[in-house]
Amino acid sequence: MAEFKLKASPALGGTAAGATQIGRFRLQENTGFAMASLALRTDDARSAVDQVLGFAAPGPGSYTTGDEFAAFWMSSDQWMVCASHDSNELLASQLKDKLGEQVSVSEQNDGWVCLDVEGADLSSVFERLVNADVHDLKKGTAVRTVIEHIGCFLICLESGHRYRLLAGRSFAHSLHHAVAAGLRSTVALNKLESAR
Repeated sequence: MAEFKLKASPALGGTAAGATQIGRFRLQENTGFAMASLALRTDDARSAVDQVLGFAAPGPGSYTTGDEFAAFWMSSDQWMVCASHDSNELLASQLKDKLGEQVSVSEQNDGWVCLDVEGADLSSVFERLVNADVHDLKKGTAVRTVIEHIGCFLICLESGHRYRLLAGRSFAHSLHHAVAAGLRSTVALNKLESAR
């Protein structure tokens, strides 16, 4: 009898997450981390969460990274926790085992698409795509916003140069298309301006 092993596929399809180079910009699906939402059930659970994460759970608009985990604020007493998928595929179970009944945890693996965007002066791209003041976004900022009617989180990894977008997996192709179109229009506009 044949033995079958299930393997997750990238939200954009295929067998491996691909990268798109558009001028000086790079757009790539990131499939490398596990995700779990975590919410406090009791006020005194906050210190236990901080201890497990290895840092103080971030406040509104913030994204924090530590040695093993990263997290961003989603709402009052609720965070999205991320970690390397290779070593933390069962992240939700791991968090629940460590924190018990004082928190509510739900697995978010494969429920989201993650797009990483890199390149010089990305603020000029995102100012066309989102309703956030991207020029003021500093490293470690996470904002809830909308791109082409798609609700998403925009995380600043390096001000003006590296951003991460998280949206529902069912919007993967639409989000990729919208961001790629924004990158292409910026490249085309820069060519026109330099030709003048």
